[in-house]
Amino acid sequence: MTADEVTLSLKGAKSSTRGRKLRSTGTKGRARVGNGPNSPVKLKKQLEARTRELAEARGHLSEALEQQTATSEVLGVISSSPGELEPVFQTMLANATRICEATFGVLYLYEGDAFRAVALHGAAPPSFVENRRRNPVFRPSPGTGLARVATMRQTVQILDAQAEPAYQDSSPTQAAGIKTGGIRTILCVPLLKQGELIGTFNLLRQEVRPFTTSRSSWCRTLLRKPSSPSRTRGC
Repeated sequence: MTADEVTLSLKGAKSSTRGRKLRSTGTKGRARVGNGPNSPVKLKKQLEARTRELAEARGHLSEALEQQTATSEVLGVISSSPGELEPVFQTMLANATRICEATFGVLYLYEGDAFRAVALHGAAPPSFVENRRRNPVFRPSPGTGLARVATMRQTVQILDAQAEPAYQDSSPTQAAGIKTGGIRTILCVPLLKQGELIGTFNLLRQEVRPFTTSRSSWCRTLLRKPSSPSRTRGC
């Protein structure tokens, strides 16, 4: 082999190496493009995140508008029926049951140490309705939602009444109500006048599904609307 041949051979080897380096650099360049801040993958993830945020914002807005409409309806009934609380309570119960997505709701008035069922709204089973018709007044057993509201004057939520020992050991009337109503999750919202308990709105679900904080807060606000809830006769 001549010196010229050796030189040509070495030049070819160097040229091949440069080609590999160029190809390697191109691959890295493509990788950087694929993982960069403006890469299709990251842009797609950002778009999906913004879409979720927009959907959540629309959901919150829809809920707020629904609650505002319900509140306006209650205020309209109050202004059109001054001093008459029966239509006001009926409207409040209907709106609270709907807004909070309860299966049905019951309005109880507090009488001494007992509660009287005076109104009902929603898809209550006929056996529950009959049970409340026959036994409208009862003393709540300790630890149950109504008993806790009577003691604390605060909203109480029971995640699963059928799993609560307090309901399993409750009075026959309360136990029958849980059974005939197929009641699972309960939200008890107190109806207060100058800090004194005059009744509760019980919102009931036939599935284990907690009421959200926003909905329960709206219910508490709604129940502050009546100005003179002492006139409840006939409700």
